[in-house]
Amino acid sequence: MRPKIFAHRGASADFAEQSYESYAGAISQNADGFECDVQLTADREIICWHDDDTNRLTDKQWLISKTPMKDLLKLEIKDEGNLGRPITFLELLQISIDSRRDLLVETKHPVPTKGLIEKLVLQELKKRKSDIKKSGININIMSFSFFATQRIVISKQFTPVYLVAKAPQIKYLPAEIYGVYINLLKAKPELIELAHKRGKKIYVWTVNEAEDMEFCARNGVAGIITDNPARAKNVLGYS
Repeated sequence: MRPKIFAHRGASADFAEQSYESYAGAISQNADGFECDVQLTADREIICWHDDDTNRLTDKQWLISKTPMKDLLKLEIKDEGNLGRPITFLELLQISIDSRRDLLVETKHPVPTKGLIEKLVLQELKKRKSDIKKSGININIMSFSFFATQRIVISKQFTPVYLVAKAPQIKYLPAEIYGVYINLLKAKPELIELAHKRGKKIYVWTVNEAEDMEFCARNGVAGIITDNPARAKNVLGYS
């Protein structure tokens, strides 16, 4: 089975990361799914944003957790010459449903609100459960935090992806899907066989080089998370 191609923060090689434009671009590049990071704003809304502040991508120096959503949505993302507008989690969820593309949602930790992010993400997904089911898409919630992923397990609603920072973790984490950094996987390719023997899947990030894409496909990983979905599709010969 060929690996699915996920757009890392959207098609972020060609568009401003985690902007509306980057996810629209991922559709035009025919990605199988989207990857996003989520944070809570000051008014407890969910925004797609990687860092805990706006410093790297905007002209403002605001903490996400201390800024209301309405102010964040007025910002312009500036990412290596590419411009875009911020996107809310609910907007991206609607895009996923409408375009029938899978969604990987990474919750960031540690954060001041602790487990509230998982609670609110699950609440929003539950509200759209019927639409998600009709669309046929898969939604997975990812985290480096064991406690965050356990909250997803306990909810019995969605399958978590455990993001693996160190090789020994894969022996102990009770996961159905492991998310593994490409350099770790190349250094420890035996992790693939170990996961497969246990009936587990592996998603790999961030896979941007052609030889790494081929390595992943050759070794039976289930998902490739890349900044450049178009390149991955071309390298692997997908239509």
